[in-house]
Amino acid sequence: MTIRELDETKTVQLLKGIDIPPRPQVLQIVMAEQQKKDPDLRKISVAVEKDAGMSAAMLRAANSPAFGLRKKVTSISSAVMLLGLNNSTSLITGLSLRVAMTPKSSQAKLNRFWNTAADIAVICSILAQRFKIMAADQAYIIGLFHDCGIPLMMQRFSNYAEKLAQSAPDAQELLVNLEEQHFNTNHALVGYLVARSWYLPEEIRLVILNHHDEELLLKPDGDLLVRQVAMLTLACHLCYSDHWESEDTFWLRVGKNVMQFFDLSDEGLKDLDSDIKDILATL
Repeated sequence: MTIRELDETKTVQLLKGIDIPPRPQVLQIVMAEQQKKDPDLRKISVAVEKDAGMSAAMLRAANSPAFGLRKKVTSISSAVMLLGLNNSTSLITGLSLRVAMTPKSSQAKLNRFWNTAADIAVICSILAQRFKIMAADQAYIIGLFHDCGIPLMMQRFSNYAEKLAQSAPDAQELLVNLEEQHFNTNHALVGYLVARSWYLPEEIRLVILNHHDEELLLKPDGDLLVRQVAMLTLACHLCYSDHWESEDTFWLRVGKNVMQFFDLSDEGLKDLDSDIKDILATL
């Protein structure tokens, strides 16, 4: 599936009743500054500082290995200055997403979901740099947004978890296919529309839309989009490998191809897995 195959009229009908939250004000301010020839980093700092929760989360993330700062930062202004405009924008975008997509009534239930997304974002940024796929800050956003359609589908369909649980015996079926069967839409499409409504770059939107496209990853010679989807697939596998009791169905189908994209042997994958776990342990 590619964006050219989306029928906008049909899409609107399928997503009727799914409320996509608007961009938070802080993100609007940040993106407005990003478009300027001479962005004012002070305005970005002030906007973030007005939200105590976001300020704390930003400092915690900025001091993680994902951004490679040489010294610990203790203020938002220094974090923004040292991270730079692009990294700051990526970080604020991700933090805004979590707040916007998590109703107070669902905070406890979704904490693990968002913590996992944050880990995958870090892994994506590491893989993007190691394999020279794309800018690390853009890869970070892909990791955060790739499954953001799931919380929205949970809000829209009260029986979402129940329906998927009933399908659990069919362990070989992909999540997006099960969603299509039960709800006539899927979280990859919803996530794409969130990214579009938040004005994320088309490059990022396409990865979100196609991140469960098995046929795409089975191509012998992939273009940049394929490598970016492969990067996300590898990041998810590295994150989930020690946490899932059952096999990762998608990885079982495409894992060998993904490894070929990055010239990874079984031993190389184990070494990469070990490196990633060491980094995540410091977060």
